Amino acid sequence: MTYAELIAKVSNIIQDDSFSDLAIGEYLNQAQAEVAGGMQSALGDWVTPPLPKLFTIATINTITDAAYVAMPDNFQRSLQFVASNKGYEIDIAESFISFSETYPLLNQVGRISEVIEFGNLFYYQGIPSISEEVTLHFYRTPTDMVSDNDEPDGIPKYLQRSLLTNHAAWKIYEMIEDGIDGEALNTTKYMTLFYQALKTLELSIPYTYKGISFL
Repeated sequence: MTYAELIAKVSNIIQDDSFSDLAIGEYLNQAQAEVAGGMQSALGDWVTPPLPKLFTIATINTITDAAYVAMPDNFQRSLQFVASNKGYEIDIAESFISFSETYPLLNQVGRISEVIEFGNLFYYQGIPSISEEVTLHFYRTPTDMVSDNDEPDGIPKYLQRSLLTNHAAWKIYEMIEDGIDGEALNTTKYMTLFYQALKTLELSIPYTYKGISFL
C-alpha cells in the first residue's frame, strides 16, 4: 500500500478532522519504526524478531585513541556478524556485562578479538594501532514514508494495512478516549487487531529465541 492509501484508511477509521494527514502519517511511520525495532511479542514473553528485508551490510572504521565508535547512522538493532578487513570473523560478546568484565579498562591494544554493540556504540578490544575498516551485518532503521507514493519499508505487503493502520488507529484512539469514563472500546479494538496481525508477522519469520525455534 502507498503512504497516501494508508493515511486514507486511518482517516476513514477515526473520522476525526482534528488529525491532519501529516499527523496520521507520523503515527504510521511510528508504527513502522516500532514493528521494525521490536515490540512485546504476541506469542510470549520476548521481543519480536527483526524484519528480514531490513538486513544490511555496512562498514565502519575504528579509531586509535578509544575503544568504541558510533554505529552506522542507519543501525537499528541486532548486530549479527563482524569481520576484519583481513577477512577473519570477530567474536561478538554475549553481553556488554561480559565484555566489560573481560576488558574492564577497555585499553587492550592490538588485533580486534571481541566486539559488542551497546548504546548505539561499537566497542572493540583490542584497539588496532592503525585505523581498521570493519564490516558489520545488522538490521537497519526503516525509511520513513514521506511522499504519497512511498510504500512501507520492510513490512510484508500482505500485512502493511493490518499492522500499520491498526497500530495508528490504536494510538490515535488512546488520545481521543483518554479521560472517558468506562472502557476505551476503540482503543481496545484496534490494539487487539494490531496484535493479531503482529502474531501473523511473527509466525512468518523463522527465528530462535533462547534455544526455542519458531517456524
